[in-house]
Amino acid sequence: MKLHLHFVALSLVSSTVLALLPIPKLHFDEQIIEDDETVITCTLKYTELLEVNLEIKGNTTFRDCKQKTENQTNNEIQTIKTCKIDVTKEMDQMEFTCEAQFKTQSKPEKMYLQTEPTITDCPDKLFWVEGEENSFHCKATGYPTPTVTCKKDNVDYKEGQNYKTFRNMTGTYSCVARNFDADKKSVEVSVQYKPKVLEIKVNPPLRDEGDTVTLTCKADADPAPTYTWRTIQPSNVQFSPDNTTITIQGLKKSHLGKYMCTASNKHGSHSLEEELALAVKPKMSNIKVEPSMEVLEGDNITLSCEAKGSPPPTLSWVTPSLEVQRSPDNRTLKIWRLQKKHIGTYSCSAQNKHGKDSRTQIITLAGKGDRTETSITIILTMLMSTSLMFYLS
Repeated sequence: MKLHLHFVALSLVSSTVLALLPIPKLHFDEQIIEDDETVITCTLKYTELLEVNLEIKGNTTFRDCKQKTENQTNNEIQTIKTCKIDVTKEMDQMEFTCEAQFKTQSKPEKMYLQTEPTITDCPDKLFWVEGEENSFHCKATGYPTPTVTCKKDNVDYKEGQNYKTFRNMTGTYSCVARNFDADKKSVEVSVQYKPKVLEIKVNPPLRDEGDTVTLTCKADADPAPTYTWRTIQPSNVQFSPDNTTITIQGLKKSHLGKYMCTASNKHGSHSLEEELALAVKPKMSNIKVEPSMEVLEGDNITLSCEAKGSPPPTLSWVTPSLEVQRSPDNRTLKIWRLQKKHIGTYSCSAQNKHGKDSRTQIITLAGKGDRTETSITIILTMLMSTSLMFYLS
């Protein structure tokens, strides 16, 4: 004989609780037959993340109970529990319940204690490259979270922020982590940069053929650079151990020309060229006046000066009057129809980059009597010479 059973699901919670908590539901097979087994299912849907345990209760023995939780659409969560029972005649109108046991808790929250700052992961030395962007990396622990700044020359640099690097940023920085207290640490920063050749110094400053001459290359770089040269006569040049200086023994004209020094390090290289030439201060000869230094008004005269030096010096004149004719190279002055304003001191100067030399000459105006007396003396001398020759003959 087949016996059909009907089940009723009862809730064991109060109406107030029912209003607050999701209620589980019992489900049975549509046809339950005596002396057969059936499955009772309890389902609970909810949206909060809860830990739920479903328990099916009734005045019988349950076996093979299983529970699983799965996510549904619309952010719903569903927990299902199934149990098997062996159906008997006595189970007709037997009551079963499904009890949901909830275990709820808050989200984890950390409790923070205020702690003084401690600088961590902060290197003692930093090596930066000029022109690149760099930053301080000094971390600190503590609560509230401390801020970290590094300072030099009253300029603050925030930890982790990039700054364009210049060589004047080299030095010692005071890095401070601060909240309600402070922790400090010194950091040494070294800014490296590619070389720049500042000068090639030639010694001696004044040099002539046969002299011993040195050329010394000076460059600014970090790290220190290595030096190379391009010379006129490599076989006749001696190099210093560090290659900063070359020495030429017995300077010849064949040594003259352009010398190039190149300084290099891992960040780049730079070159400078210097021309080696003879270097002799100007030396002048006396000013030559033609026809004479004593002249009459209306005479034409020429003044000339010569000078030696290396490089060849330039000539200049200082004259009592501007009304003179100068040659293109300034070696000679011509005065046409001399006047009283032309009388005085004439100065010729020779100058090059190694020095200057000057000579002066005074032009005076001779009286007419001086000229007549001179002419008579010349005539008498000629007559006496003629008479003596006649007497001797």
